[in-house]
Amino acid sequence: MGLSNEDYSYVKLYIILPLILTAFERDKKIIERELKTPRPYVTLLDNAIKRVEDDHREVRRKFRVLGLKVYEEKRTVDGIYARYLCRGYHYEFSMLWSLITAESSVLMEKYLGLDIFKYINPAIPDDGHTYDVPSDVKQ
Repeated sequence: MGLSNEDYSYVKLYIILPLILTAFERDKKIIERELKTPRPYVTLLDNAIKRVEDDHREVRRKFRVLGLKVYEEKRTVDGIYARYLCRGYHYEFSMLWSLITAESSVLMEKYLGLDIFKYINPAIPDDGHTYDVPSDVKQ
């Protein structure tokens, strides 16, 4: 059995979600320090952080179920490179920073509760942009 789109999507989320958490935590500290009335913004970020953490937990759980394991991850000038194991086979994953930034921005909007439908082209079936952890695995 080869690598499925679902497997690839989980690996991508496994790499991107911690970056989003870091960005939200950094932004939260800046808001707390710089704004005169930070509470509404901090509450919004806290809620987004919780949703990201929940999804990341689910991705890690799904890794165990699917037999996925990232065993090497490198950040380079160009992007992120990772090597991972999927049901006994070795694969490589890489993403340029420009793509990571674009994907992360859409996901951040999603976690903040904004409408991301504008980024999805319904004319393209399964265009490879998975912005949700599949709901069939949530318990």
